[in-house]
Amino acid sequence: MAEVRLRVEAGTDLSWIRQSLDAACRRIDGTSPGLRIVSAVHVMDDGRLSCIVTGATRGDVQRLFEIALLPSARVLEVVDV
Repeated sequence: MAEVRLRVEAGTDLSWIRQSLDAACRRIDGTSPGLRIVSAVHVMDDGRLSCIVTGATRGDVQRLFEIALLPSARVLEVVDV
């Protein structure tokens, strides 16, 4: 699970966030197979974007957010399966 602080004005269309994350996944698919956004939720009250992401390493997840041009992600929890 990764979290980003992201302040946006109320009423703003947030579809760009998912589109940006999906595009970043496609860009790094060759170097990080299996990197995928399972869920992305923006909590307007406190400006959090919480994402559940599958990936090989914590670094892959952080790089995903960098490529998506989002603020640095704080990886909250890692579960090895």
